[in-house]
Amino acid sequence: MTDDDLPPSTLADRYAGRAMARLFTPRARALAFRDVWIALAEAEHELGGPVTRAQVEALRATREQVDLARVARLEAETRHDVMAHVKAWAEVCPEGAPIIHLGATSQCVNDNADALLERRALQQVRARLVSLLRGLRRLAAAEAATTTLGYTHFQTAQPVTVGKRAALWAQDAAWDLEEVERLLAGYACRGLKGTTGTQASYLELLGDPDRVVALDRLFARKLGFERTVPLTGQTAPRKLDARLADALVGVAVSLSKLGTDARLLAHTGELREAFGAGQVGSSAMPYKRNPMKAERLCALARLVPSLRDVLVHTAMTQWLERSLDDSAARRVALPDLFLATDGALRTAIDLVRGLEVDREQVARRLRAEAPFLAVEELLAAGVKAGGDRQDLHEALRGFAVEARVTADPPGEFWRRVTADPRFAALEPVRSGRVLETDRLVGLAPRQVHDFLVGVLDPLLARATDVPEADDPLRV
Repeated sequence: MTDDDLPPSTLADRYAGRAMARLFTPRARALAFRDVWIALAEAEHELGGPVTRAQVEALRATREQVDLARVARLEAETRHDVMAHVKAWAEVCPEGAPIIHLGATSQCVNDNADALLERRALQQVRARLVSLLRGLRRLAAAEAATTTLGYTHFQTAQPVTVGKRAALWAQDAAWDLEEVERLLAGYACRGLKGTTGTQASYLELLGDPDRVVALDRLFARKLGFERTVPLTGQTAPRKLDARLADALVGVAVSLSKLGTDARLLAHTGELREAFGAGQVGSSAMPYKRNPMKAERLCALARLVPSLRDVLVHTAMTQWLERSLDDSAARRVALPDLFLATDGALRTAIDLVRGLEVDREQVARRLRAEAPFLAVEELLAAGVKAGGDRQDLHEALRGFAVEARVTADPPGEFWRRVTADPRFAALEPVRSGRVLETDRLVGLAPRQVHDFLVGVLDPLLARATDVPEADDPLRV
């Protein structure tokens, strides 16, 4: 069977960015294994273990010499992936061969390599969130005072502003960024805990409990971690996978809300996706301009909770110190979780950067619904003029119900209002001021400003290490 006979990884090939996809290649995993072994050997050498500096340097010098075809042949013989990597490296590094994997168990290598790759993947998720928030900030600031219909139950409601909606999307993503940064700040590797988590093999090797504890800490620092998981069985607790997945599900929830809102507003015509000069909306209906990016965003975001469930159930069903039913599930779910999240984030960034507000359509819909939008002010003005709030409400409700079955519901509603002396004499009705919808957005523009300046800007100010991204679909 050749590569052409194998199904593609759709998430890696079509949706995720190249940088994220590279983290989950066989070569990337092999190099992560070797980084773990180098850190282990160097820490053992520095703490008096039977490892020489020359052996450590030999390992470092041959780190890049990975022959995946040879690893595959050895795994076919040994039926053990970690030992296949040990043997393959030993063949190209005979000087270091005697001490590769010294004192370790396979899960020491797998879990610590996972931690390396997961941390790098989380850093990429953080960078994508920063890029998304920058785009949402620009949109929210530009449209902070653009009045638009509000919708509850996807029915006409009191006006909001376009910028307020963008700020709500940004608030969700800002919470996600804070959660990802919290995870990164405390991310721990498994450390060196031995076959069942007791560190017995390292105690045998070093002979001193304090040096075993020091080895665990030194190893972690060499991999760039501030701490290790305090207690493990043979594996790091799989609850850590569930916690990681929860953070990525949070991202997916936010992105799905954004995509869903964009799809609804594309239907009303108030918002449009960017549309390339040669882009085809439909193979059968060439007039169409479908919200394809928002739809793709929702599709990718939908995958993440289902992958999270795999990891949650794996954590729930581990037996005592470890059972191997976690392995296949994690090998599939963890990479795909990150690939789907990255694909959704790339799509969201691209979507937000190209969103277009159709101001004419926004204004048309506001004008059409303005009579209905006036009811709260009519009630307030009527009560101030001495009316009974409940009687006025019942009258307006009756006008609305009767008007809804006519050819022009808003116009008919307004005709009935202005024909009723309880309302016709009110100053907002006589002046026509009550139909000026820009007055009905309350504090929305200020809310947007306060959120951007008081919440989002300080968060983004901590992310100056993230460069301004170019086309998200190219990286």
